[in-house]
Amino acid sequence: MEGASRHGLATARATLDEATATPPGATVTSVDASRVADDLRAVADLLHREPTVRRALTDPGAPPTARTELAARLLGRQLDAVSLRIVQTAVSARWSRPVDLQYALLELSVEALLVEAERDGALEEVEDELFRFARILGQHPQLALALTDPAAPASVKNALLARLLSGRAHPVTLRLAQQAAADRIHGDVERRLADFSRIAAARRGRVVAIVRTAVPLTDEVIARLGAAISRYFGRQIQLQVDLDPELLGGIVVKVGDEVVDGSVLRRLAAARRALLR
Repeated sequence: MEGASRHGLATARATLDEATATPPGATVTSVDASRVADDLRAVADLLHREPTVRRALTDPGAPPTARTELAARLLGRQLDAVSLRIVQTAVSARWSRPVDLQYALLELSVEALLVEAERDGALEEVEDELFRFARILGQHPQLALALTDPAAPASVKNALLARLLSGRAHPVTLRLAQQAAADRIHGDVERRLADFSRIAAARRGRVVAIVRTAVPLTDEVIARLGAAISRYFGRQIQLQVDLDPELLGGIVVKVGDEVVDGSVLRRLAAARRALLR
C-alpha cells in the first residue's frame, strides 16, 4: 500500500483496537471480536464482488461524511455496531487505490480474530502455528494445491483443514487457515499464512526474522541470536526458526526483504564460482 492507504489502514486499525480493548478494571469486554472479523470479511467480499460500491466508498471527490453515510445506508442493518464504526472510519479515509480499502478490511478481519487469541493469552502460539503450517504446506505441494484449487468447494477445504488442525492447533489458527484458503486474490495459501503470521507478530509489537538453520538451535543460542539481530536492526525482533538440513551448516536470516546468508551452502557456491573464473 502507498502512503494514503497505509494511513487509512492505520486509522481504521486504531478504531478496531479502541473498540476491542478491555476497559480498565475489567476482565472482559462485551465486544464480540469474532463477529467483527466475520463482518469485516463480509464487507471486503462485497467490495470484491461490487466494484461500483467499492469506487463509491472510496471516491475522493465525495466528502468523508457522504461516504460514511453511504456505508451506514448500505451496511447498517447487516453489521454489528462496532463493525460499522470500523468500516465508517475506513471509508472516511483517503485511499491510493479503491481496491486498497478491500485489502485493508481483510487485514483488519485477521486482526480481529487475533484479538480473540490475544484475550486467550495465545497470540504468540497462534503466530507460531501459522508459520509452522505454512512451512508444512511448502513441503507438501499436493496438500497446498488441494487448498488452493478454485474448483474445490469452500466446505471441502474447511473440512480438510479441520481434520488437519482441530485438536492440534488453537481454534483461531484454524479460522485463519480457513480464511487463507478462501482468500484467492492474495495467491497461494502458504504465502497468505505467512502474511497472517507477520500480522500477528506486528500486533505483538515485533518484527519477524525467519531463521533457517541446518541443525536445531538451543534456547540459549536462539536468545543470543535474537538479541544480536535486534541490535543490528535497531528494534525488537521475533525469531521463527526453521530447520533446513539442505543448508549443510550455518544459518540464513531473513527480515522483510533483507537476507543475511551465513550458510555453508552459500560459501560452497561462492567457492565454486571463484574456481570457475
